Amino acid sequence: MKRTGLMALVCISLVMIAGYLGSIPSEKPMIAKVGILAANDLRLTKVEGLKSELGQLGYTEGVNLTYRVKIADNDLSQMRDLGSLLLQEKPDVLVAAGAVEAQVLKSLTAESGVQTPVVFMGTLSPLEIGLVQDLSRPEGNLTGLNNEHYELTPKRLELLHRLLPGVKKVAVLGDTRVPIFDSIQKELNTVAQAFGISVNIYTVANSEEIQLAFAGIEQEGAEAIILLPGFYLETSTGEIVNLAAAEKLPVFGVYPEDTDEGCIASYGTSNREQGVQSAHMVSKILRGYSPQDIPVEIPDRVVLSINLKKAQELGLSLSPGVLSFADKVIQP
Repeated sequence: MKRTGLMALVCISLVMIAGYLGSIPSEKPMIAKVGILAANDLRLTKVEGLKSELGQLGYTEGVNLTYRVKIADNDLSQMRDLGSLLLQEKPDVLVAAGAVEAQVLKSLTAESGVQTPVVFMGTLSPLEIGLVQDLSRPEGNLTGLNNEHYELTPKRLELLHRLLPGVKKVAVLGDTRVPIFDSIQKELNTVAQAFGISVNIYTVANSEEIQLAFAGIEQEGAEAIILLPGFYLETSTGEIVNLAAAEKLPVFGVYPEDTDEGCIASYGTSNREQGVQSAHMVSKILRGYSPQDIPVEIPDRVVLSINLKKAQELGLSLSPGVLSFADKVIQP
């Protein structure tokens, strides 16, 4: 009898405890904040890749993760103000969509004294432009993806030569606001000399300068155009391709998407894939890793894309040897 009473008392106590615990409001899960700085709308393709892959890694927007995206519309004068706004919101991690964004965020976090982690979603030569001190163990609060634009630029000139060996005069369009612009010029000139190509470099930072560049291109008698990487030029590829088509000039681009816009070829990593790869580094930061413990990565995949349809429109015959190892071919 006593045992039965004791059991009843225990059951009543457990029910009371359960009722009490049930009345306590459940603690809301932590929601991580990600601040993203982008120079232009085109780089939102990187953001799409980032969000998609973070979703695969278990991060759901509005549930355990929020994003705040600031876009500078190619206006460098806005970049610092937008970066400051992101920093004021005390994000768990900042994401730079390119080199100029990464430089701004590095400067702002250093000045603020708050070492918010920064992941760059594809930038050229992070060691050379001063984003990190060591690629295998970055110092400070930055790490990310080296998209190898610096290393791939002379390779693009070589591929153009191999695709169209008869081309001897090449116009190069670049933007002096891009870090290590002078070093890129030197590398191009070295390759040009090796293949007996004459290279003329035009600096382009707005639509008016594009028009001036084409006036010079026509005067010099260039036979092809190469685009250098840069936040302004990447948003002007379509305009450049149309102007070049009017002069029957092939254009060699940077990203695989550039052939979709009418470039005859391109060699690089897509913006979306740069975002996807960078998502894994952002995930590590959110799990408590320090940027110093996350080595700078290089692209998982570099794509040679060739537009046979555009070549046909321009009346050009491309080298079969190069076509044979293209990763993507747009057929007529």
